[in-house]
Amino acid sequence: MRIEIDTSAPVLVTGATGFLAGWVVKQLVDAGATVHATVRSPEDNAKCGHLKTLSNTGKGKIILFKADLLEDGSYAEAMKGCRVVIHTASPFITNYNDARKDLIEPAVRGTKNVLNTVCSTPSVERVVLTSSCAAICGDTIDCQDAPDGILTEDVWNTTSSETHQPYSFSKVSAEKAAWDIA
Repeated sequence: MRIEIDTSAPVLVTGATGFLAGWVVKQLVDAGATVHATVRSPEDNAKCGHLKTLSNTGKGKIILFKADLLEDGSYAEAMKGCRVVIHTASPFITNYNDARKDLIEPAVRGTKNVLNTVCSTPSVERVVLTSSCAAICGDTIDCQDAPDGILTEDVWNTTSSETHQPYSFSKVSAEKAAWDIA
């Protein structure tokens, strides 16, 4: 199935230097869209150089905006005029000191910050929130207990925690926070 992309208004992609976001940005730019891409450090060419190159070679363009998952309101400027917000930003690190501070808080607060900004931005008509299968299934028991063996939006990862699979727990927590706002 091919989806037509409305290029008449910019599209916001959070966490644009991430793996998934990078491919989303590329598809949008190839379709001729203007992408408002949020990153932590727009001046960091090591992390943002590929986005600048893509902006110069694609049919669309990329405008970089500085935003921080933990800073309330930091997505407001990037979101102005956007009809679609694609929220992909979330920390994915394996070498952390404090799971709550380094993974869980940024995932949850970041999702809340983005969605609260959506609620106060009249131009936004649609939100796409990317998550992970980790929000559904942590340990095998989560999958085994799924009704009729089918994983749906009603199935949640119940085995992950701050101390056991904290990345997975961050994804569950962020997605539940999003549902609370929706």
